[in-house]
Amino acid sequence: MIARPAAAIALLVVCGSSLIAQNAPSANASPAPRAPAFERTVRPGGAGPNHLTVDLPLLVGGSPLDADAASTARAPSGLGELRLHHVASGRELPYLLVWPPSTPVESWERAQVVPVTPGKDTSGFEADLGRVLTVDRVNISRLPERFLKRVRLEGSGDRIRWTMLVAEGTLFNLPAGEGQSDGALRQTQLAFAPGAYRYLRVIWDDHLGGKLPTDLAASARIAPRGGIVADTLRAELVVEKRPAARQVSRYHLRLPATRLPIVALELEVGDPLVMRPARVTEPRLGADRLAPTQLGTATLRRITEGNAVAASLRIAIQHPAGAELDLMVDDGDNAPLDVRAVRAVLAPLPYIYFSAPDTGAIAATYGGDRRSSFRPPRYDLEVLRDSVGRIPALTATWGPVRALAVAPTDSAVPSALYAAPGAALDVKSFAFARAIPKGSGLTAIRLDPAALAHSRIDDVRVVDEAGRQVPYVLETLEEPTVVTLAAPSATKPHDNIDDRRVPDAARRSWYRVTLPYAGLPDATLRLGTSARVFSRDVAVVTQDLPREAEAEPWAARTLSTAWSHDDPESSASPLEVSLGSRLPSDSLFVLINDGDNQKLPVTGATLLLPSYRIRFFRAPGASLTLLYGRRDLGAPNYDLALVTPRLLDAQAQEVTVGPESGSTQAPGRTARFVFWGVLAVAVAVLLLLIGRLVRNGPPSDAAGASS
Repeated sequence: MIARPAAAIALLVVCGSSLIAQNAPSANASPAPRAPAFERTVRPGGAGPNHLTVDLPLLVGGSPLDADAASTARAPSGLGELRLHHVASGRELPYLLVWPPSTPVESWERAQVVPVTPGKDTSGFEADLGRVLTVDRVNISRLPERFLKRVRLEGSGDRIRWTMLVAEGTLFNLPAGEGQSDGALRQTQLAFAPGAYRYLRVIWDDHLGGKLPTDLAASARIAPRGGIVADTLRAELVVEKRPAARQVSRYHLRLPATRLPIVALELEVGDPLVMRPARVTEPRLGADRLAPTQLGTATLRRITEGNAVAASLRIAIQHPAGAELDLMVDDGDNAPLDVRAVRAVLAPLPYIYFSAPDTGAIAATYGGDRRSSFRPPRYDLEVLRDSVGRIPALTATWGPVRALAVAPTDSAVPSALYAAPGAALDVKSFAFARAIPKGSGLTAIRLDPAALAHSRIDDVRVVDEAGRQVPYVLETLEEPTVVTLAAPSATKPHDNIDDRRVPDAARRSWYRVTLPYAGLPDATLRLGTSARVFSRDVAVVTQDLPREAEAEPWAARTLSTAWSHDDPESSASPLEVSLGSRLPSDSLFVLINDGDNQKLPVTGATLLLPSYRIRFFRAPGASLTLLYGRRDLGAPNYDLALVTPRLLDAQAQEVTVGPESGSTQAPGRTARFVFWGVLAVAVAVLLLLIGRLVRNGPPSDAAGASS
């Protein structure tokens, strides 16, 4: 009787284990696709094999594409949730994502060059290919050095009917200057839509230059077979001008999505002449915080002669992981670079190969979690992968994007997991507390001057109503926090700083600069002036101590520099003085040695501080508080750092915290004030008792007198 229940229990355990094993996800399995988020109509070029380009809306809405697969000859990884359905029949259509050749074999046909009759301001030649060929590019070699001209290109099959291929192009050959190894600017090719031509006619615009020699050489590229012409996809980026140090322009760039296969940035600028170093950075996780990581550098170049422009405004970069980049341009002594637009250049992309049953519409659905890559479907069409590039195909086209209603899933709302509270803290042990506005999702708080002055950064904490810590990731920003100060006010000299018995003391102008807080870290003072021609020695006094405090107070408490400008046609550059690690007071003095000149006008003052930001998830409706001001706390160590890449997947909502509440002094200074306050009260009480005793006299003397 006992054996049967035991056997039944054993059977249930075995069955349960089997069911768990069947339902448990494999460690190597890719996540199952969610319900599609987008739908688009595809119009085939005709019945049979078709090529369909992978465009920007598909890249942005679909799961990330692994562009590195192109260099390893692997099948594309990404867009695994993409499905094609024939609308009329509802049948799913198999497809292949096919990479173009990583090193395409190009075939060029050399042409015979025949000069054409020059005009008043034009000259040129005709290139005869010998027979009609389908071409898409012409290359003109043997261009002379220091060459820069506008050009027009036409094509014909019979020299009677001509087609405009390039209405306004530019070719140039500008070698690097002396001492420069990478400054050459060369453009010798003109690209155009593929077409059947035998004759190509090149017409130079000679308005600003002489006629070219006739010994040029020309060749045309045979257009690739298969109906697909490899082209580079570009995306216009959102550009925001951000604060920067002097002589540097800084731009914050927002990408259409995360994990895009971007290989370069191209700038459009308005300056006619440009030669400036530039670099691109992205926030990435370092040892304990997010910090700018350099993705690429380049020297931007542009030369303009009349209506002809030669330029190299491209910065090659590594593939970014997030959706935010920063561009810094070293302006030198020039005005800030006039950036009109910035475009992202994407790596060569695969195309979609499918066979259409007829010319009817096809519905394409896609859209997945950009934090995951889904396994692509497996079709029998895979047998054609090695030969699909040789199959002639028509060109299919995309229709507009239509968003689909998607039911929320656990993976779509990660904040519930990442906002889980951590260890509790004694809120009263912090000197300062500030309310965080209510909200939900990924949130960012930039530490303002008050937080910078009253914290050590490591002691910053975010807590909920119960005092439990909310995990965050600290981010260091390269852009400064700019604090506009009140205009410096003229003040009288201080004997303990500037001895008026010194001969030059009477020639110094004194200004007082008021700061928002004492204790500001790593500050830089920026001063402006309306003067155009001047040369002055400037000293900045960061602390007003008694003269007896130090033997040489002038050398110990001042920062000296020179400020000059000699161009009456332009405004003077501001003066920047680094003030050290921590400012001991909430004001400082600026001393300007005017010599025998009139006083130099100081028109404005600005303080540049380091920038820090914290990123965290807010649970809906939670009341959170920002705390800081504890000397005994080290930097926090949260598990949130393990999922930092997901913090970069979406744009954080940056919020402003409420005003400081709590002590107005640092804990150490508060303790000293309490000590001296208690001591002062004790002394006052003691003096009061002594005074009473003196007035009343000794008790024994009073008794003797009465007797």
